[in-house]
Amino acid sequence: MKRLKITNDHGWTPRTLRKEEKKIKNISLRQRVMAVRLVMEGYLGKDVASMLNLCRQSVAFYVSLFNEGGLDLLLDRKYPPGREPFLTPE
Repeated sequence: MKRLKITNDHGWTPRTLRKEEKKIKNISLRQRVMAVRLVMEGYLGKDVASMLNLCRQSVAFYVSLFNEGGLDLLLDRKYPPGREPFLTPE
């Protein structure tokens, strides 16, 4: 298995990520930041997954999102559009 690696830290350090994750109220978004921080600190992906009770592929996905677009892309969640409302605004 290939080791996860932070290729572009976008100016973030483990210390600043820890401060940022304390500000985040949403648990799932906080777990994303924690996963990236732990990988940045040198933990293996499977160890991070077991610590945070996540799937190993999820940790790898979070790291790839962070490498691609930094914290902004990592914290961006796209929800499905959902059903069209039955009532009109009037």
